[in-house]
Amino acid sequence: MFNPMTIQLTSKYRVYAPDTIGHPGYSDENRISAKDNSFALWIKEMMDYLNIESSAFIGPSYGAGIILRLATFMPEKIDCSILVSPAGIQLGSKLSMIKDILIPLILFNVTSSDKYLNKITKIMSSDSMKELDKKIIGDVFKYVKLEQEMPKLTEKNELLKYSSPTLTIVGKKDIFFPESRLEEVTKEIIPNLISFKTFDMGHFPSEDYLDKLNNEIIEFLKSYY
Repeated sequence: MFNPMTIQLTSKYRVYAPDTIGHPGYSDENRISAKDNSFALWIKEMMDYLNIESSAFIGPSYGAGIILRLATFMPEKIDCSILVSPAGIQLGSKLSMIKDILIPLILFNVTSSDKYLNKITKIMSSDSMKELDKKIIGDVFKYVKLEQEMPKLTEKNELLKYSSPTLTIVGKKDIFFPESRLEEVTKEIIPNLISFKTFDMGHFPSEDYLDKLNNEIIEFLKSYY
């Protein structure tokens, strides 16, 4: 399934958008570790199959954490990268996530009440989530065993050989990976960080912010890919 941040790129670029192995979608159900080189090997296997030596990478959320695993173990595969609301750098407040996400999620799974689903999606999107996306997330919560392991938090020494131009885009209202937690660490660990962009958005951007994200991505790719 194409992420909304990549659809507009298809007129100029060939875009591959694989379902993450073990996550919701059509990929294999077997999960692999996000703490070691497993995801790097998975990406290499796909690239070898497609005869791609190196490429630009765009990763939102968990996908950005996967890119950082690739940057750690096989940096030569990345021509440039765009990390959006990235996992694998720093986490938001665990207390806030427990109060605003985990507890309502438990109550939603017990009751199936839209009251709790609405509370979760409101926090995730800064009250801008579309009804279709809300339904999809509700179905994922009901029928999918959610991934418990987040990508390893990347350390500066892991990226010493990673020199590809990198754009990072984050949200001030992102409960999982907020700008207030990410900015300092991102600038410290990523060697060739071209820009760190901040928008007043949640983890799931609104349509307006999706347009802004696409514009930033397109301009970045024009310069660095």
